[in-house]
Amino acid sequence: MFQAAENLEAIVLPRFHQNREEMSERTTLRVEALSQMRHLKLLILREANFLGCPNFLSNELGYLDWKDYPFTCLPSSFQPNKLVKLILHYSNIKELWEGIKDLHNLTYLELCHSKNLVKIPNLSHAPNLEYINLKGCVKLVYLDASIGSLEKLLHLNLENCKNLVSIPNSIFHLNSLRNLNLSGCWKLLKYQLLEKPRESKQLNTGQSVQSHMTTSICKTLMRPLNFLSSRRRSNSVGLLVPTLSRFPALVFLDISFCNLVQIPDAIGQLRCLQWLNIGGNNFVTPPDCIKELPKLRVLNLEYCKHLKLLPSTFMPIGGSSGRYYYGGIYVFNCPNLSDTEGCRLTVISWMIKMIQVNLQCRIQAVVPGTKIPRWFSKQKTGDSVSLDPSPIVDDNNWIGIAVCVTFVVHHTPTQLLEEAIYPPALIACGFRRKGYRGSYPHVPIRLKNDLITAELDHMLLIFVSREDFLDENTRIAKEGTSDLHGITLHTISDYPEEVVELKRCGYRWVFKEDLEQFNPTMMFSANSSAQSPNHKFLAIQDHQ
Repeated sequence: MFQAAENLEAIVLPRFHQNREEMSERTTLRVEALSQMRHLKLLILREANFLGCPNFLSNELGYLDWKDYPFTCLPSSFQPNKLVKLILHYSNIKELWEGIKDLHNLTYLELCHSKNLVKIPNLSHAPNLEYINLKGCVKLVYLDASIGSLEKLLHLNLENCKNLVSIPNSIFHLNSLRNLNLSGCWKLLKYQLLEKPRESKQLNTGQSVQSHMTTSICKTLMRPLNFLSSRRRSNSVGLLVPTLSRFPALVFLDISFCNLVQIPDAIGQLRCLQWLNIGGNNFVTPPDCIKELPKLRVLNLEYCKHLKLLPSTFMPIGGSSGRYYYGGIYVFNCPNLSDTEGCRLTVISWMIKMIQVNLQCRIQAVVPGTKIPRWFSKQKTGDSVSLDPSPIVDDNNWIGIAVCVTFVVHHTPTQLLEEAIYPPALIACGFRRKGYRGSYPHVPIRLKNDLITAELDHMLLIFVSREDFLDENTRIAKEGTSDLHGITLHTISDYPEEVVELKRCGYRWVFKEDLEQFNPTMMFSANSSAQSPNHKFLAIQDHQ
């Protein structure tokens, strides 16, 4: 297919197959022709088979995206000094190259699911690198010490690097780091953090430097750690957690599926943290320090099989510094919760309080539950229900719309695509009208084959502010109008019905009186009286 074209500057072969099972039907290409393209600046190759071996890649390349790269390394002659983005998903790479390369233009490095990758290169000459994604690199054991010198690094994803046992101590001095994903790294620091500080390898200064592990960190590691199980060494990933407070700009932290039996109080020192995933661990109750995080807006507790209780006040109630606020709590597949009704009450109370201080917001939650409360005045079996806008047409006191969807995830042998770069959406809810699909913000919960052992019913609860709802649903109306007729609340899942069953959905227009007269003690009372049309008292009763 390729023909030598000396002056060719760009090749884009996009994905054209529906799934990876169609590999045998993909186009076969000879890669030797790439060696003749000395001026190539952009190369994107997706879903193709290749013959031969590239002995040369253009040194002019600024963007290289090659899915299923079949070779164990990049050509030795390749000089990536002009490279800005390097993306090799599902590659056969063992090591990108040997030695140190000039990477001063590189800002983005993504090697997701390169299952044979055993080493990342020295990155000390990549001063502008902002994004590193090594998700699913299961043979990676160590990270090069030069990562600790990347002063502009914003994003580091090590999700499911299951054999990673060490990261350089100097990484804890990255003041720029905003996103850190250590999900599934249960072996991390199992050995290294029990050692004393030692001389590290030469960094970009060319001089030998002392390990960045400070005296305070050493003391933390040397004293007994009560939050670790003495019987399970796999819990030693918890040794990492006390040092996480050294990230002053950290916004997103994922330490899910790390075998933690308790989340250390040091988490409470991450003053900028907004998104925290501690799901899949072995603690019984969430840590008290969570409510000390002033900016926390999203907490994920998926697959906490030992979780028994949610304290009534365990999430901070904070305002938004901007015009728009997003928040969420996700309590999914936690079969040992001793009080599911109390869990619902705690989460809904938090949602109400957040709405009271952030009227311009979108908040959602997933909690155990089988029936939509009667407070949601319009309900229907299935995945959609038409909205009736008549109650809000002449009422300026409405502040938004509340939504409730019940669903169940079935235990099936279906492959759940856990290794997808962008995992399928478990469930998403949005608004649509004829000729316009709308947006469907998805729930950040992953399905894992080995963890769906019980078929538990759950409720998805959503509040969408008036401003957000109108912005989304009137922009496609005729100019000068705000016609809200013909809008449907619609729920979707990327999984088939035999995996995710969408059972029932309902909604309610929310007015100022709903918040002002909120009474949590009556929320799930079996004796709660039905609402009259003129009284918007927030008394929730299970739908019979």
